[in-house]
Amino acid sequence: MRKMLFLFGIVLLASVTGFADKEDFKFKQVPDYYRYKEQFVGLFDQWLYADQDNISRNISFLEYAYCVPFDNPIKALVPITNENQYRKYQNLLMMHICRLLTQAYIDYGYYFFQEHIQFYNHEYLKLYLDGYEIAEFYFGEARKYWNLAIGYAQQADSIKGYHLNFDIYGYHFDLEDEMYKMKTGMLDYHKVIDNLMMRLDKNRKQAEGLLNAYQ
Repeated sequence: MRKMLFLFGIVLLASVTGFADKEDFKFKQVPDYYRYKEQFVGLFDQWLYADQDNISRNISFLEYAYCVPFDNPIKALVPITNENQYRKYQNLLMMHICRLLTQAYIDYGYYFFQEHIQFYNHEYLKLYLDGYEIAEFYFGEARKYWNLAIGYAQQADSIKGYHLNFDIYGYHFDLEDEMYKMKTGMLDYHKVIDNLMMRLDKNRKQAEGLLNAYQ
């Protein structure tokens, strides 16, 4: 009887997935021919309430976007007319990719960061401490990409005489404004990461103290 129920369950599952459409799932399917930065950047999605799967998916596509080459200038996200303009375009896009990776790694790391520790949480203290180590790693990745983003922003800013409006995700993006905010300190992820690390170290010491007290 159990075998019959098991087989029935398999058949039912196959019938459901067999008739499922790609629109039934949240994630976009990645075409096999994707191999350029512009293509992978276009797969980035922004959710109002993102979960770990959403964030890890974005990180994966952005890491690909960081590593793979640029497409032909004809297929750039802005009209390209000369080499200097193209160099600025390349630096602005890399700046944007690194900035998005910075935010994504912060968001992902925060899932492992237990913000509030109560006196009755002693049975979870070891898990909290493990989580702080994981969060610290991802916050470190965020800092790495923020430093890279700053470098690309500085290189883009050194190329004068061009103002580029990007067409990404079906919208127009002014990455020059993003560059300006980074240049003036209006957008500073070092402060965000420093604050997170300060709170993490404080909570880690609190968790270690409570763990020692209960042992």
